[in-house]
Amino acid sequence: MKKLFGLLTCLILLTAFTCEDEPLDSDFDISTDPNLSCEAALLNTANAALSFASATEDNYAALCAAYKVALQAQSLACGDEDGNIQTAIDALGDCTNDTVPNEGIVGTWLATSWISTEPVDINNDGEESTDLLAEFDCYDNETLVFNADNTGIMMSTSYADVEFEIETGTTDSYIYTVDCVEEVDNTNFTWTQVDNEITIIDEFDVESVWTLSGNQLSTVVPQGFIAFDSNDATVTVSQDLTFIYTRQ
Repeated sequence: MKKLFGLLTCLILLTAFTCEDEPLDSDFDISTDPNLSCEAALLNTANAALSFASATEDNYAALCAAYKVALQAQSLACGDEDGNIQTAIDALGDCTNDTVPNEGIVGTWLATSWISTEPVDINNDGEESTDLLAEFDCYDNETLVFNADNTGIMMSTSYADVEFEIETGTTDSYIYTVDCVEEVDNTNFTWTQVDNEITIIDEFDVESVWTLSGNQLSTVVPQGFIAFDSNDATVTVSQDLTFIYTRQ
C-alpha cells in the first residue's frame, strides 16, 4: 500500500487463496478458560478493539476494561516477545474516565494498529494476528498531525509490497514475500470536528470519517484488506480494516 489515504486499501497478490470464515467469539473469559487458544484470543482482541474504538464517555470504562482483559488473554495465549501487548495494556491505564486525555484533536497521532476481521501470518513467524501493523517491518512512523487552524498533514515513511501464494503440497499454508520500501510521502488535509467525530478531506478530495475516543483515533475501511487471484484478478478474500492511531 503506497498511499494510506489514496485508496485506503491493501492490495495483496496471490496465485490461489482460500479462507474458511470463523466468527469472532467474545464469550471467552480468561479466568474460566486459561487454555484459550492463540487464534481465539486474537479474534477476541480484535472484537474488543473494534468496540473500544467507538467508546463513548458513558461506556468507556467498561469497553476499556474488556479490551484490557482481551489483551491480557492474548499475551497469555500467544506470548508477548516484543512487549507490544504490554505496552498497549499500560497505555489503557486503570480504565477510569479520569484517565481519558483531553479529547481535543490538535497534535500528533501515531498509527499503532490495523485491525482485520480475520488473522493472517504475513511475517511467516508461525503465529497469525489480526493486527496487520504488527505483521510488517514497515509503517513504523505513520502519523497524522492536526493543526489548530483545521489543516493537517499525513506522514508516511514506508510501504510494504506484499505477495503470497499457497505452499506447494498444501491447501491452507501460505508463503509471504514482503518488501518494505522506504519512501517519504506526505499528504495535506483539512479537518472538522463535531463531538467525537472527525472528518478529514485530503488534498485529493478523499474524505474519511474518524472516531475520537480518549487517546485513540480510529476509522473503519470497508474491504480495506483485499486479496485477489493474480491469474484472473477475481477477489478471493475481502476484510474490513480498522485503522487505530494513538495520541503522542
